[in-house]
Amino acid sequence: MKLSYNNLQDNKLIQQCISIAFYAWIILIFIGCSLPGKEIPKVGLFDNFDKIIHFTFFIVLCILGYLKFGFNKNTIIALLLFSVAYGFGLEYYQLHFVQGRSFDAWDGVADSAGAMCSLFFYKYFKIKA
Repeated sequence: MKLSYNNLQDNKLIQQCISIAFYAWIILIFIGCSLPGKEIPKVGLFDNFDKIIHFTFFIVLCILGYLKFGFNKNTIIALLLFSVAYGFGLEYYQLHFVQGRSFDAWDGVADSAGAMCSLFFYKYFKIKA
């Protein structure tokens, strides 16, 4: 399956939707990380299920970022660095500003791993800039 970034770029409506989705996703992540600890529903599938959620949040963030900004080395590096900083920054924010939440380095690692795994999306779909 080949997806051409140029085809996405040529369609202004698609680009606007991608742009809105990218920024909305950043806000959604922030809102999710701002919920007080007691308001987060417990999912009893297995221990550390929240790491899957963190991973998913950041893999989607980077994929949307690639679609918005393009598939080039600078974009990839910038999105990966942004994701790591945003993920660990949110952990710091939770420690100091969100009641019932704490700094969890493993959440930051899951965020970073999700960002790194977004590169497989790029490779799997053989996206050409």
